[in-house]
Amino acid sequence: MLRQSMLVALVSLAAPGISQADVVIKPGNVELYPTYAAVGIEAAYSEDDNANAQASFVWRKVGEATWRNGVDMTFDRNRKLIWASIWPLEQGDAVEVQITFRDPDLKDAKLRWDGSVTTRKFNFAPVGNTLHVSPTGDDANPGTKEKPFKTFSQAGKKLQGGDTLLVHDGVYAEGNLFAGLKGTEAKPIVIMAAPEAKPVLDSSLWLPKGWAGWRSVGDGVFVLAVPAFANYVAQDGLRMFPYPSLADLKADKQKAKRAWFYDAKTKVLYLRTGTGKEPAAHTYHIAQQAYAFHLSAAKHVVVRGLTMRHYGAAAVRLSEGAAGCVLYENTIHNCTGAIFMKSETTRDNAIWKNEIYERGAADFSWNAHYAIAYANQAIYCDKAGRGNSFCHNTIHGYFDLISVESWKNVEKLQYNRDCDILFNTLYNATDDAIEVDGGGVNMRIHGNTIRNCRTAISLAPIERGPVYVTRNTATFFGLFIKFNVGGTVSHGWTYIYHNAGYSLSRGADGGTGVSFAPTLPCTNKILKNNIVIVNEWCVRAWRADNVLDHNCYYHIPNREPRRFQAGKTTYNTIALFAKGIGQEAHGLYADPLFVDAADAGKFATPALDTPFTVLLTSTAKTSDLRLRPGSPCLDRGVLIRGINDDFRGKAPDIGAFESDK
Repeated sequence: MLRQSMLVALVSLAAPGISQADVVIKPGNVELYPTYAAVGIEAAYSEDDNANAQASFVWRKVGEATWRNGVDMTFDRNRKLIWASIWPLEQGDAVEVQITFRDPDLKDAKLRWDGSVTTRKFNFAPVGNTLHVSPTGDDANPGTKEKPFKTFSQAGKKLQGGDTLLVHDGVYAEGNLFAGLKGTEAKPIVIMAAPEAKPVLDSSLWLPKGWAGWRSVGDGVFVLAVPAFANYVAQDGLRMFPYPSLADLKADKQKAKRAWFYDAKTKVLYLRTGTGKEPAAHTYHIAQQAYAFHLSAAKHVVVRGLTMRHYGAAAVRLSEGAAGCVLYENTIHNCTGAIFMKSETTRDNAIWKNEIYERGAADFSWNAHYAIAYANQAIYCDKAGRGNSFCHNTIHGYFDLISVESWKNVEKLQYNRDCDILFNTLYNATDDAIEVDGGGVNMRIHGNTIRNCRTAISLAPIERGPVYVTRNTATFFGLFIKFNVGGTVSHGWTYIYHNAGYSLSRGADGGTGVSFAPTLPCTNKILKNNIVIVNEWCVRAWRADNVLDHNCYYHIPNREPRRFQAGKTTYNTIALFAKGIGQEAHGLYADPLFVDAADAGKFATPALDTPFTVLLTSTAKTSDLRLRPGSPCLDRGVLIRGINDDFRGKAPDIGAFESDK
């Protein structure tokens, strides 16, 4: 079992004679919830009607002699719950936790809870039968290596908990596989590439150059009868834009000339190449299936080492209670979306070490993407349940890269709880690299490398917290940290520590560090020890009850003034900002001296109605946001419990990295 000693009896209770009146905190159940890379803590309590009790915790890995400080615990005084997290951890880490409750009404007495837990660990070991599938096989075969099945569909009829399906080289034109397939935690079903094999699932109708079936209907529009169609077309490997009507296609309403419209009644595909050439000059892949794997209600299914391409909804759908599933070391490209997750019973799934990309999406404007109801996220996790994790992936080229959303649901604490977004490499996003609008209890965003996006991290809004944003680096055109949209309240506690980024833009708009919502309720956001180089605003529309301090700001050279804004008041220096509203009393305005930020301010900001084609020239390897010797950010940070206790030198460094000094 991954979880051990989840609930442990309260020890060292109040000293004899201490009153247990309504003002004295009474701890209740404590839960330690493990993922593959973290532990979430939730402690219930009662009483404490004067709301003055506090709690703190320490932790250590089993076998360590020294206890480590935990992060400050977040009190929800209305719900009488206390939350915290431990991250990042490794798979299979056994962790001990001690929580101490203190209440001034108990004088010097303390209440203490002890517990332990082990993080989850991937289980790919075969314990049952090993079956084989190959395009050269036969579904009448027994599924052995010598006599493999021909299709996934046939193999799926035979798979049981503990079985492994080895997938051999070739292209499999299948889709919508394995709904309801069920393994167990001890006996997962593993579907993986055979040794040295590189199998591909591809649902597309392929039309090579010279295909003679296209027919012109005038105005640069061509048609083709396509009886089976699944909402995705690629021209020469590039995504085509989907118009919702033939009239819009003919008028090229969004100036997206490489575009299509499908008439579902007549089963005819209309297409405009956008190159001035006829379709016969190009190759096309037209999706025939919605999903490669439709893992609705699936349990403990592993998909590893496969390539999935040309699917019209997503490569993989996890929904309707899919739990304990793992997508690992796969390659997904040329799909409307890569991975789609839905429903609050969809939980404890892991998306790890995959490469996910799309070609051509940056050729369409931001306005064009928003004008249509068409999925354009690499990973879209919509109001899913607890314990899902997205780690160590490389994702690029989609409109949004990782979207874990649940906004306008303030009371739905189960949405996206204990969610991990850790150590991903994310680049070339037309909109948001990480979008966690709505937030989640014990959501952790850590160690991600973000390059070349409109917005690096969108927190607009955070209704439920705590959300932790730590040690991420980014380059961006528009916004580094975004709170400024959402259409609802944003009161969830959000801790943004030790991040670093800079603007790529030298245009007349964009390149803002931290952007608050000018009118929407927005509180409980704490930003410390971050660095950002901007083109426009350092801080825009700061609102009361949010904390900024010990951060470093700087402008791209020759971009002035040095602007900070609170409400509608602008302060042109950090000193005036500190004096005017009491924020950034220890803040710094100085060049942080990153090791490499050569592309800072390299581009003009793309307008919303122009394509982001500039992203196509960028890679994930640009820039190095460590600090050079002599940086003013060395030893200038503030100590934050549980975050930077292991600093080296006189004080923590500001930014994403702690220097060796």
